[in-house]
Amino acid sequence: MPVFPEDEPGGSGMKGRPRSAAVLPPRTLMIFVAWVVVGTLGVLTLGRLVHLDDALSWPYSGINAFTPVEYLPAYVALAIAFALRRNRLLVVALLVVIAHLAWTVPEVWPGKPAPAPAGAARLRILTSNLLYTNAQAGGLGSQILGQKPDIVVLEEVTPLTLGALERSGALAGYAYQEVHAQSDPWGVAVFSRFPLVDPQPLSVADLPSLRMTVQVDAQRRFRLFAVHTVSPTNAGYTATWRRQLDNLRADATLTPMPVVLAGDFNATRDHRPFRRLQDAHLRDAHDVVGAGWTPTWNAKSLFTPPLLRIDHVLASTQFAVTGYQAGAEFGSDHKPVIVDLALR
Repeated sequence: MPVFPEDEPGGSGMKGRPRSAAVLPPRTLMIFVAWVVVGTLGVLTLGRLVHLDDALSWPYSGINAFTPVEYLPAYVALAIAFALRRNRLLVVALLVVIAHLAWTVPEVWPGKPAPAPAGAARLRILTSNLLYTNAQAGGLGSQILGQKPDIVVLEEVTPLTLGALERSGALAGYAYQEVHAQSDPWGVAVFSRFPLVDPQPLSVADLPSLRMTVQVDAQRRFRLFAVHTVSPTNAGYTATWRRQLDNLRADATLTPMPVVLAGDFNATRDHRPFRRLQDAHLRDAHDVVGAGWTPTWNAKSLFTPPLLRIDHVLASTQFAVTGYQAGAEFGSDHKPVIVDLALR
């Protein structure tokens, strides 16, 4: 590390000037920063590969959520290592990048909807978290009227949000309703053009939820779960969130008929508890269609675009997924999700 010479008698004539601080050359600084980036991401990668997120649910629940974007500095580190011919840095950065691509490419890879099988019963589901303090929740009404879903699944239903949406007139055409509004974020409601049979408010890890049977026609029906899990933002919430997802997995596994889970899971495909939920013969409609980069949260951020896809529709294999789209922002921190299904 080069330094400026000290002033000494008989020296370079700079006597009396203050001693200069050490200076790090730009090349050395770039390599140092690249190693810090790659080292940090390498530790996170190794932890995920050995399932450390099971032992240390928090903070891994928060770290893993941002996998698509938080690993992007590794690509810069890889370029620096290549340009400056730092072989060890190059190898480590390349391994981190390969892991990131393996996790992220399935999220953004484009695809196309499946065709509806002959004779299948078609239906459209819209699910949305209204945000319980959202006085503009009625803005979702135009999307409901435009998309014409057969079933609307709503989370964070309060007298405020439900009243705003009802005044829009968008819910007037639904003959069947199951509404459980609350003053806190745990209200839920389902509006349907199909009969709703045997609705059951239930407790999922001590938090309210809702399930019911949807009678599509005389021969076909399915079990619908309106989902809203707690956000895993600290150790206590994360433990509850894991129990909720595990409880939903158990319920879905034991249900003898086809199943649809729709709502705010507060989980991405990078969370192991969410991936385990899909082991119950469930498929994420987004992934089946290959809908690409369609994050649904945080739609209210002033500084960044939405980054996380935490709102989902999961369906049993008896359903063909024929369409998927994320809706527009309407005052909530979530975007709605619209999914087209065909029940064989």
